Amino acid sequence: MFLFISFLSKSTENVINQKQPIFTIMIDMNASPMKIMFHRIEREGIYDMNHLYKQMKEWFDENNYVYLEKENTTNIRDKGVELKMTMIGERRVTDYFQFYIEVKFLVIEMEKVKVKDKTLDKGKLSAFIKANLIFDYRNIWSKNKFSKLLRFIYNNFIIKKKIDDVYSAALKFESEDLFNVMKEALEMYNQ
Repeated sequence: MFLFISFLSKSTENVINQKQPIFTIMIDMNASPMKIMFHRIEREGIYDMNHLYKQMKEWFDENNYVYLEKENTTNIRDKGVELKMTMIGERRVTDYFQFYIEVKFLVIEMEKVKVKDKTLDKGKLSAFIKANLIFDYRNIWSKNKFSKLLRFIYNNFIIKKKIDDVYSAALKFESEDLFNVMKEALEMYNQ
């Protein structure tokens, strides 16, 4: 929903003496999530998918995120196993803000291999991690146009600096930390 605010001209030269707007401001009053971070990992070779999963799940638990596995499907294909998995972590920061981290995996041509008495995975892995700052996640300020206007003013004028300096920065730090856990679990630092 958009709110249009027009500022009218008092000029008598307006067409048919109607007041015409000098300019109009369009305000998007929907509480869209603020995109904080998006990364992608591509890996082809040998890695330990179970270790990666455990490390990420442990990270979500240690950082007080409510963990949800939205998708976890395995399909057997001609060239190996295809794995699709979506991991979601949500954490209430205040009554108004929520951190949201989503990690999607697509693994194709995956097969089990033995390396030094250890069973690992071999295949093509793509991982996408995104982090969003959710405003008014309980929809308290979404009940009517007036409350949406108040939410817009609050977000963009009253606490704008705190959003940027505190909440966005904290979520960026945490999501980068999770990204580093993923890279480390995939042993990608020396690649």
